[in-house]
Amino acid sequence: MTDQQPETETPPSQEKPKTAKTPPSDTKGPRGGGAGKAAAKAATAKKGATSAARGAAKAKRAGASAPGGRANTKQAKLIAMLRVPEGTTIEQAAKAFGWQPHTVRGAIYGALKKKLGLKVESEKIEGRGRVYRIGS
Repeated sequence: MTDQQPETETPPSQEKPKTAKTPPSDTKGPRGGGAGKAAAKAATAKKGATSAARGAAKAKRAGASAPGGRANTKQAKLIAMLRVPEGTTIEQAAKAFGWQPHTVRGAIYGALKKKLGLKVESEKIEGRGRVYRIGS
């Protein structure tokens, strides 16, 4: 006698179909974000303030030197450098903060002009180069 068991064949009606696995619809998407755009919109709506409203609030504060603002931030120091009548050059600000010149330009035009709504003036002075200052 042999130790082999008789082969039993599974009837075709009981075999599992070979199909690609698809995840259930309630699982996380490819970015792992959960419910997706609908949840993000709902969360944004709950916050109440739009980016325009937040920008307007920042413009009202008009800089870090306003009462209640942070006085010891790099942005506040840059504003102080630009408020002096002599103004400052990109090179002077870059040296003061240890930044690259493109970072100084980005801070002046992005944070100060666009976000805070400050009036930054630029003037080319002989022997000094381009000087930036905050106008009144």
